[in-house]
Amino acid sequence: MKQSKKTAISLFCSFIALLFGLIIYIFCRQGTHIHTLLKDCFSLSLPYLPLGGVFGVLIRNWGGDFFWGLALCFLLAVIFKPFRHKLVFAVTVTVTLGALLEILQFYGVITGTGDVFDIIAEATAAVCAANIIKRGNL
Repeated sequence: MKQSKKTAISLFCSFIALLFGLIIYIFCRQGTHIHTLLKDCFSLSLPYLPLGGVFGVLIRNWGGDFFWGLALCFLLAVIFKPFRHKLVFAVTVTVTLGALLEILQFYGVITGTGDVFDIIAEATAAVCAANIIKRGNL
């Protein structure tokens, strides 16, 4: 497969993961900054999709972080494609940035909950993205 096609596939995966994370935040969570922005700037009132059960709780609480971690890892792998250890770098940056943001939330520097499970979700996403990239030879 040509290099440009591999890059396009990786960028598409990053975009789709980012979109899924956004959909979770818009329709499965309430009271987020996104809701406030959409309500104040565009006068939009969006429906809430209550997800029940264990799977629903996982998606609602950590799905957005998982998909955003996946998107970041795919994007970093594309940006640092010439770098020999791009996957190690992409995973390390994704996990470090996720942990840093959660620590800042925990101490109230930025708004959020500061949940350790968000870090686990982002780390899991980074490892999944690296496996997809490696196995797909992207």
